[in-house]
Amino acid sequence: MSQLNDMLQFARNSHIPVMLDDTAKLLQQTVLAKQPSKILEVGTAIGYSGIIMLTACPKATLNTIEKDEHSIELARANLQQAGVYDRVNIFEGDACDIVRRLTGSYDMIFLDGPKGQYDEFLPFLKSVLNVGGVLFCDNVLYKGLVENLPDKRHKHITIARNLQKFLANLTSDKDFDTQLHRIGDGVTVSVRVR
Repeated sequence: MSQLNDMLQFARNSHIPVMLDDTAKLLQQTVLAKQPSKILEVGTAIGYSGIIMLTACPKATLNTIEKDEHSIELARANLQQAGVYDRVNIFEGDACDIVRRLTGSYDMIFLDGPKGQYDEFLPFLKSVLNVGGVLFCDNVLYKGLVENLPDKRHKHITIARNLQKFLANLTSDKDFDTQLHRIGDGVTVSVRVR
C-alpha cells in the first residue's frame, strides 16, 4: 500500500516513532488470523498501525488513545485517506487517565503507548479483553535495555526496569498464553485463555 510507505517515509523524516517493518508484518498477520471485531489501541501516533489493523480486518472498529494534538490531526487525515476513518473513535487525552476508565470489551488490544506505564496498564487492559482476545505489545525489550540492564545510571533505566516488571507479570499470568518475539524492539503476543 503506497499510502503506508508514504507515511513511513514521512514519520522517519520527521523523527516520529512508528513500528518497525517486521513488527508491522507480525501485527498484520495477527489481525488477519484473529479477525477481531473491536480493537483498542493505546498510542495512535499518525495512524500507521491503525490503518494496518483496519485494512487487515474490514469488519473491525478501532478505539484509539492519543494525547498529542498534532499527531491526532495527522492520524485523522491519514485514516480518512485510507478510507477507514468511519470505523475509528479517537480518545483524546493521556492514556494514564483513559486506560483506568475503560469500559466495554475488546477482541484485540494493541499497546504502544508510554513504555514506563505498561505494567500499570496491564490489569485495566486485561479487564476489558475478552477470553480468546489478543494483547499485542510493542517495544517490550526497549532498546535492548530490558534484558541487559546497565549497571550505571542511564536515562532510560526506569523505563527498562518497569518493562522488566511488566514482562515478568505478563508471562507469569496464567490467564494469558504469551509469546515473546525478538523482532523490532521486542513484541509480546498474549492470548487471554481464561
